[in-house]
Amino acid sequence: MWTAWCVAALSVAAVCGGHQETTTVLRVTKDVLSNAISGTLQRSDALHSALGEVPVGKAGSVGGVPYNDFHVRNVPPKYPNGHQLGGSYKYGRIETNDNTAQLGAKYRYGEILESDGNVRDLRRGDYRSAENAKGGPRDPRRYRSAEGVATAGRLHRRELRPGEIPPGVATGALGSGGLLGTGGILATNGILSGQGGLLGGGGLLGDGGLLGGGGVLGVLGEGGILSTVQGITGLRIVELTLPRVSVRLLPGVGVYLSLYTRVAINGKSLIGFLDIAVEVNITAKVRLTMDRTGYPRLVIERCDTLLGGIKVKLLRGLLPNLVDNLVNRVLANVLPDLLCPIVDVVLGLVNDQLGLVDSLVPLGILGSVQYTFSSLPLVTGEFLELDLNTLVGEAGGGLIDYPLGRPAMTPRQKMPELPPMGDNTNSQLAISANFLGSVLTLLQKQGALDIDITNGMFEELPPLTTSTLGALIPKVFQQYPESQPLTIRIQVPNPPSVTLQKDKALVKVFATSEIVVSQPNDVETTICLLDVDTELLAMFSVEGDKLMIDTKLDKTSLNLRTSNVGNFDVGLMEVLVGKIFDLAFMPAMNAVLGSGVPLPKILNIDFSNADIDVLEDLLVLSA
Repeated sequence: MWTAWCVAALSVAAVCGGHQETTTVLRVTKDVLSNAISGTLQRSDALHSALGEVPVGKAGSVGGVPYNDFHVRNVPPKYPNGHQLGGSYKYGRIETNDNTAQLGAKYRYGEILESDGNVRDLRRGDYRSAENAKGGPRDPRRYRSAEGVATAGRLHRRELRPGEIPPGVATGALGSGGLLGTGGILATNGILSGQGGLLGGGGLLGDGGLLGGGGVLGVLGEGGILSTVQGITGLRIVELTLPRVSVRLLPGVGVYLSLYTRVAINGKSLIGFLDIAVEVNITAKVRLTMDRTGYPRLVIERCDTLLGGIKVKLLRGLLPNLVDNLVNRVLANVLPDLLCPIVDVVLGLVNDQLGLVDSLVPLGILGSVQYTFSSLPLVTGEFLELDLNTLVGEAGGGLIDYPLGRPAMTPRQKMPELPPMGDNTNSQLAISANFLGSVLTLLQKQGALDIDITNGMFEELPPLTTSTLGALIPKVFQQYPESQPLTIRIQVPNPPSVTLQKDKALVKVFATSEIVVSQPNDVETTICLLDVDTELLAMFSVEGDKLMIDTKLDKTSLNLRTSNVGNFDVGLMEVLVGKIFDLAFMPAMNAVLGSGVPLPKILNIDFSNADIDVLEDLLVLSA
């Protein structure tokens, strides 16, 4: 009896148990993976998860590194000798030679280095060698101060002795309170070095001064607030464009994934509002593995972000170059933590698509089809190959083990090698003859191929009566002189076999045909039982996500098994039986096959316009 198909369940325990053998192979190129990831990004909310406030963090974690250190890879050398402008780094240091006077270096205040290398202490009137501060070979009495000499009147100045310094100079410009003396303009407490002086603490260039540490240069320079992440606040991602996805296959490993996107960020700094546009290239090395449940998984091994084309629009404020560098450094630290999880989410959705392969697909009330992964996917430089085991199960949980009902010694056909992929082919699905045979076996085992044909059911057939049969077999007319209706009962006791050859697909069906006479009082009498061997030609097409199989009768051969009207030449019935199979059995069988065989749902691959090639033991769909 023919029945409509509907959903049926297949027990998970039955599906997962037993040896898994490859019956279907799927090959995809990098473009298929790229399109699957792009489609997943477009349909999912993964990008929206990155919108919102950017967690900049504390100074000691993400930011907080001095601005100079962003430019100088190693720690800049410290120079303890000599005062510096703005800190302990080389920036702002006054470059000097060792044979010249320095501000605050190894020479004491009030000492002058002469051209011959001797140091003269103007406060004591002596001098010493630069190599030996305690004295030298020269006569200390050669130069002496005029101090102590009787002061002459204003108009009666005495002449200076050779080598003698005038008192005004010794006690004025060079003496205590003089230009270079203690408290002088250039001395310890003078205008340059003294507390509050130009270079001293609180001075213009000194520590705490306008341009020194804590001043303008202190705010903007090393250690200043704008040199750390505290210089910008309120960073918020307001837009993230749909990434451009590219994939490169890594043989034996997985894939190298690249996502190019543009990020729009708003923020604030001490010197104005920020409008930031940054180009980001997210790269990830992804390994293809198999989890404990037998599903392939794409797992990120490493994720990096490369920033390029950062444009900072300062709505108001100064020093945009400083802000550009600061924003660059901050984003380089925080964006990986925001964007790499997006890749992880997207790959998780792609993994879910891979898991859909394992879904049960109905084959009517008769059973279900389920694809499982039989081995770890193969990654080459040209394609990703997925080996699938196709499980066909009956309603109630029993698996169809094709070929059913055949000798146990009959070897099961192995999956043949796939042909090379064409230049314009992105997906290739190879289906073995074993799988197609399993589908037909399910139909046979559930009785879906059995049919009772009665008189008048098919208008194309001649009247199915004893009179029609008696015209071929006279003994029938003799036994049933009055015309009685006949019933032709066709049953398929054994699973059909599928043979795939070059450009030809054959389905062999062995059936029995019982010819029954329906007499009054519902009494049925069998006239004869015939064995019918048929060969069908199979044609394939794809509609939606299903493989459609259409068959037509190629030839039949008859054999008389039993007869209640005596022996007769069975060849006399070949024409009638051929018409019955061609006009009644074949349309009924094609109606069942017309529901289609579900193809694996994976990575949004569309085989609806695929090229179909029939090879030796293999059906290949190329899209």
